[in-house]
Amino acid sequence: MEKNFLLRELNTFGFDVKARYFQELKTMDDVQELLRNPEFITCRDATLSRLYDTPPRLLILSGGSNILFSNEFYDGFVVYPNIKGIETLSEDAENIMIRCYCGEVWKEFVDYTVSKNLYGLENLADIPGKVGAAPVQNIGAYGAEVKDAVYQVHTIDLTTGGTKVFKNEECHFAYRNSIFKSLKNILIFAVDFVLKKNGELKLDYGNIRNYLINNNITNPTLKNVATTVKTIRAEKLPEVGVVGSVGSFFQNAIVSMDKFEEIKKMYAEVPSYPVDSDHIKVPSGWLIDKAGWKGHREGHVGVWDKQALVLVHYGGGKPQEILDLMKEIQISVKEKFGVEIKPEVNIV
Repeated sequence: MEKNFLLRELNTFGFDVKARYFQELKTMDDVQELLRNPEFITCRDATLSRLYDTPPRLLILSGGSNILFSNEFYDGFVVYPNIKGIETLSEDAENIMIRCYCGEVWKEFVDYTVSKNLYGLENLADIPGKVGAAPVQNIGAYGAEVKDAVYQVHTIDLTTGGTKVFKNEECHFAYRNSIFKSLKNILIFAVDFVLKKNGELKLDYGNIRNYLINNNITNPTLKNVATTVKTIRAEKLPEVGVVGSVGSFFQNAIVSMDKFEEIKKMYAEVPSYPVDSDHIKVPSGWLIDKAGWKGHREGHVGVWDKQALVLVHYGGGKPQEILDLMKEIQISVKEKFGVEIKPEVNIV
């Protein structure tokens, strides 16, 4: 255990945030040792009680690629699960089940599956973060979500030390959501994925198909799609570790058909994706762009000039600057379109 630990390298915004206590977990034995730590027990129990306005005192931190600390000191205990390993559990002529432990880097895991010609995760290439956090957020991109490949999730309760396996349907996956966002003190230590040996490529979201056509790729392979996704992301998003960001800061807006028709009267070219018979998904980045924020900068923070969905930290700033910018953008979009956009990032 370390005290007053600097989390700059464990939050991709790159803010100089310190944690009162910090513990990295590399093995399951480390987990058992953690459960006996007096400081951990105190912070854990404070989190469970949540008396009055007492803030949570325990944070399970993964790759830090989807988190915004609200200030520069986390007065509690940060647990950093970093257990590594990938193993094949079973396979048949059509599918293969792979267990991946929480500490593996997500984009490296996707590269591994693509190198094995396994279908299911290729559209999620180059998303930053660790495997253990992927089910929590139900990460998604380019028409795919991780829930479609998750078979089950292995967890340990940091209150009791007991383990539980959540089958896919028990995870209550939804758009950028899962049961794990509401459960307290539950650490994901491994995820089992079912991937296909022969699958159908998803080409109709974003610019994937157009990019392939423009590059004369008429019969795309799994690797072509993954490479295309990486290229498109690199063209739109700041490089992790160079400019501070969490990628997409806001969730895409899901609006009623009536609201969509209102927006369409203003901008006939509004991009949209059907959700159900009553709702349409409108890219929040497009709404933010049309509200005039793309490329805007305020001091140490701003809106990325290539993708308005991305808020960035240029260095030397404080978390409150991002929070203030977020609120300004939300108000602006609400005033212009009558649409409330919500942060995708987890604010702690």
